Amino acid sequence: MSLGRQHMKRGRVHYPLRYRRARSLLYVIGLFWLWLWLGSATLLDNLYHSPLHAALAMYAIAVVVLVSLPAALLAVARMVLAHPRHKGLVVQLPLAQQPRPESAHWWYGEKVS
Repeated sequence: MSLGRQHMKRGRVHYPLRYRRARSLLYVIGLFWLWLWLGSATLLDNLYHSPLHAALAMYAIAVVVLVSLPAALLAVARMVLAHPRHKGLVVQLPLAQQPRPESAHWWYGEKVS
């Protein structure tokens, strides 16, 4: 195998941050749907004095509902595809090699009373 081909061949890189972002997006979408189920009628009821504001709120809720469905599906797909592997090994440093916490005195000095 040539040297160029060895460098081109790589293992799959796993990004746990993508998984966490997708999970957070699912939480946000779930909270939105819970609010929609429990509290959105109160919001629209409070806008009875202005038909324009009520129509804008209805439009905004409809758009977010339609956007949240494919966003949730994409988040689930990303969670499935980017599931973090737990192959890592945790190594504990001996007590002599662990960094010691510094005193905060260097930061504020003797000027603070």
